Amino acid sequence: MKYLHTIFILCTGLFTASVYAQTPEVEVPTPSPQTTATQSTAGEISGRLLHEQDGQRKPVEFASVALFRTSDSSAVAGVISDEKGYFSITGIPDGTFYMLIQSLGFTTLRRENIIISPDAPQIQLGNIMLNETARQLAEVNVTGQKGLVEYSLDRKIINVDRLPATLGGSALDIMQNVPSVTVDMDGNLSLRGSENVIILVDGKPSGLTGLDRQAVLEQIPASSIESIEVITNPSSKYDADGAAGILNIILKKEKANGFNGSAQLNVGTRDKYNASINLNNRINGKLNLYTSYNLREQRRFNYRIMDRENFLNPELRYLEQRSDGISRDLNNNLRFGFDWDATSKFALSGSILYRPEYDRDRDQAIYNNFNINRQLTQRIVRSNDEEEKGGGFDYQLGIRKKFSKPKRLLTVDATLATSTSTQVALFNQSTFGADGLPSDPALQQRNTRDNNNRVAVMQADFLEPLQNNGKFETGLKYTNRFLDGDFLFENRIGDAMFWQIDERLTNQFIYDEHTSAGYANYGTEMKKWSYQVGMRLEHTTLNTEQRTTGQTSQQNYTYLFPSAFLNYDISKAQKMQLNYTRRINRPWVRALNPFVDLSDPLNISFGNPNLRPELINAYELSHLWYGKSTSLTSTAFYRASTDDITRYRTLRADGVTEQTYLNLARSYSYGLEMVVNQDIARWWKANGNFSYFIRTILSNPEVPNVLSQTNQSWTARVNNSFTFAKGFDGQLSVNYRSPFIIPQGEIMGFFNVDFGMKKDVLNGRGSINLRVSDIFNTLQFRIRTFGEGFESNMIGKRETRIGFIGFTYRFGKQVKQLQREREQRGEGGDGGGDVDEF
Repeated sequence: MKYLHTIFILCTGLFTASVYAQTPEVEVPTPSPQTTATQSTAGEISGRLLHEQDGQRKPVEFASVALFRTSDSSAVAGVISDEKGYFSITGIPDGTFYMLIQSLGFTTLRRENIIISPDAPQIQLGNIMLNETARQLAEVNVTGQKGLVEYSLDRKIINVDRLPATLGGSALDIMQNVPSVTVDMDGNLSLRGSENVIILVDGKPSGLTGLDRQAVLEQIPASSIESIEVITNPSSKYDADGAAGILNIILKKEKANGFNGSAQLNVGTRDKYNASINLNNRINGKLNLYTSYNLREQRRFNYRIMDRENFLNPELRYLEQRSDGISRDLNNNLRFGFDWDATSKFALSGSILYRPEYDRDRDQAIYNNFNINRQLTQRIVRSNDEEEKGGGFDYQLGIRKKFSKPKRLLTVDATLATSTSTQVALFNQSTFGADGLPSDPALQQRNTRDNNNRVAVMQADFLEPLQNNGKFETGLKYTNRFLDGDFLFENRIGDAMFWQIDERLTNQFIYDEHTSAGYANYGTEMKKWSYQVGMRLEHTTLNTEQRTTGQTSQQNYTYLFPSAFLNYDISKAQKMQLNYTRRINRPWVRALNPFVDLSDPLNISFGNPNLRPELINAYELSHLWYGKSTSLTSTAFYRASTDDITRYRTLRADGVTEQTYLNLARSYSYGLEMVVNQDIARWWKANGNFSYFIRTILSNPEVPNVLSQTNQSWTARVNNSFTFAKGFDGQLSVNYRSPFIIPQGEIMGFFNVDFGMKKDVLNGRGSINLRVSDIFNTLQFRIRTFGEGFESNMIGKRETRIGFIGFTYRFGKQVKQLQREREQRGEGGDGGGDVDEF
């Protein structure tokens, strides 16, 4: 059967992230009666587990120590270490074994070539040192059973497997359950009220994340994500981009030896489907081959209603607008990859991701213009049919080099992402007078966009351990983003037979950005104190070109980005941190591209190629307290920025608004955020997040004072996790955000409730999940905007009340491991007995 596994893997291509990348608890195998009956030697293995903390050796309590036969990896025996770290395994038969020692928060330790024989029946291993996996200079993790949210002083980690309400969804659905993050109806993310967020995948800027963030998050299925890291104040090691911080998506990778895999199918209301398969084969602990395929297809309706009052034109005093649309998205992700530990000191990894996609959006809008007496003066009916086909490749290659000196490490990573797409939009417009008769000839417009994009990244990082738990790290990085957008705009008026090119709107826009960076960090620990200081230097050259008009623009700028972190351990249960970072928000492509978007002819938009980058100084003071069943993180934060990049809308005399982008003078915000984890009962765990902040926006002399304003805002989210029975979990999430300001208005408050359930079946091989998002269908976005001569109110909603039912099937050696871990935690599946391998 094992040979069949290997053949199957080779034929399939075996390459992608698999299920269960972390081992939250440790399997403790139980010796079978047959093994006990055939023992020829009552062998014994004993030892003591220790780890180093604050310069002292301390015991590792309640760690799992498991013994396996080397010949076939069958489980022989297992025990748990006591309060002082001691363990003893008795009744061991003759043979050659290997031992796995595991505990949450520590690197798994494997001891090979343990031989029990009549001549040597007892083996004393002495003191065995374990290395902590999550203890870093700037973070302290809460130990215990993995919950929905794990805390450290510089980041929050959201474990996706603890979110039944997102099963069958995408990364965008997960973001709606992440503390401090909100998502609007267009998929735009904001963190603590700021949309300037950087998205990383496995700590690297994936080619996907170099493009439209909403499209990226919709393409990544929730089933392939292990966790989301929220880093609000990154150190100098990270790119300086992102005023609000970083959201790092950690993909799953199977760590267990042998062949493992999972398959998932989800079906949602109103034609929504997604499926995935993840396969993995780890050979001799040295070579890991993986592959995955994910398919997502969905149809989703949306509508927008807008009322606008025009104070400058009595004939077009009021505008009532409504558009109804439906979108269809079809995304595929096919990934192949490998991890190869060539030697104990050299490792190589690589992957290829292929991502074809197809999108089609159709909508119809009706515009009614009224005069000052509320009499209809004009009606416009406009339909849009937009189709986009495209695809791309992501290539990744990584090298890890260890040295004879412990913890000294060199890593080199290279990524290249390419994507091409063709988008064709067809608009049909009819205009009628007050009498209901056509007042203008029928208008057809066609917009063809050809996009050719490339994102390339080269990065090298070096870590040097120093005395007294100190460390020095440094690195270099080069990033090139090249985007070529060719826009052809054509008109056909009345009975015309041929399309005519509209020279005003036709344009080819080239965006070519080169950023070179270097950084250095130094940190050390001194009893209860620890600190880290760093500096990052970034130089950016940005060239933009409008090839149709011959207009070019170039920007060159160099900035220093310091960072500083100071930690103090008040006690084992309380930690404090003070940190400071400087960051930058570079204008994104849409904000720079002068192409005029006419999809809504009465509300057009275009970019500004002369935008300057925005600079941010961020400060945080954090306190972390955790107990046996409760943990609380409190953070006071202050963020000040200059040259804020913002959307700016003006009204023309003909009743058309134009939106572009400007640099404001500055803005600042400050507030308090609290995140609490509470075990209310053995079957009920809750996670709550509350954030309160005050934001002030100040305009510069070039922008009207209407943009200067201040308001208070707050958000609250509560996630409840329930264990209804063994292997039967549920989640109820409630989210609310109060009104908050934007430069020309205010976004009103909104709330939503999500629910999900998951039931293990087939002795742990499978699980059935059910989720309903936005149960009460309350998630809609209301925006009030104003400017010189106008005021408008908009209500927007896309389909958010969606039900999904799905099934997941797991196979391979991981199934047995997962079941034993559940038994350790007292969960179990829906039945007893061992689970056979596939």
